[in-house]
Order: sequence, then C-alpha cells, then structure tokens
Amino acid sequence: MPEIPTVSESDLAILNAFHGHVGPYVVAGMRCGRCAVDRLQAESHFGIEVVVRCPGAPPPSCFIDGIQISTGCTMGKMNIRHELSDEIIARFRNRRTGATLSLRLRPEPIARAVETMHQHDDRAGAAVILGLTDQELLEEMPD
Repeated sequence: MPEIPTVSESDLAILNAFHGHVGPYVVAGMRCGRCAVDRLQAESHFGIEVVVRCPGAPPPSCFIDGIQISTGCTMGKMNIRHELSDEIIARFRNRRTGATLSLRLRPEPIARAVETMHQHDDRAGAAVILGLTDQELLEEMPD
C-alpha cells in the first residue's frame, strides 16, 4: 500500500505564514513540489525550475504558492512561471540533469477537498489533501 507523505505542523505553519491560510490548493501545491523534487532528485531553490499551468485566480492559483514553498522556486530567481489553464499541471525540470516531470492535480480529490472546505473550513479541506497518497492526488503526464 502506498505511503501517505508526512506533512508536519511546522510545514503547515510555514505555509500559513507565507500564504496567509492553509487550504487545499496550497497544500496540494506543496505536496506536488515535494514529490517532484524527490522524484527528480533535484536540489531545491537553484537546481529546479517549474512552469505551473492553472487558473489565474484564487483558490486554484493558490497551488502556485505551495509549489514555491516546497521547491524554493521564486519569481525573483526566475525559476517559476505561471501559464493560464483550466487544468492544474506543473512541469518541473532538474537544472543539473535536464530530467523533467509533469504532474497533474487530479480533479476528483481536489473537488472533494473544496467541498469539505465549503462545508467546514480551510483546514478541513486541507486535511482531505493531507490524507491522500501522492498517487491519489497527482497524475504523471507525458512531457
């Protein structure tokens, strides 16, 4: 059975401090970025770059902030870019090896998390995302 990645309370505190709250999209972005850094064996901050394709307004665009926190990619370093899309897909590249990985946020679990957020609160929606394996949350896409 696939393991659910651990997200600590300090991780959530960092997300909250950077983003202003902890909701499902920012947590999904953090999970996606961590998965990519790990799978690409990339050095965070300077050894990775990403293009995030997603809607241009919150809450879906909150995914971008989670990617920034987990990868260290920032606008200032010019190693993150946003492109408008109805889907949420992030294409990562290891700057040292050139290896790439594209991950799509699966629509069903994020819809479930957003519904939970509307019924309860942001943290409850985030908890849905935190309870998923990477395979349940993310789908690898061809480059």
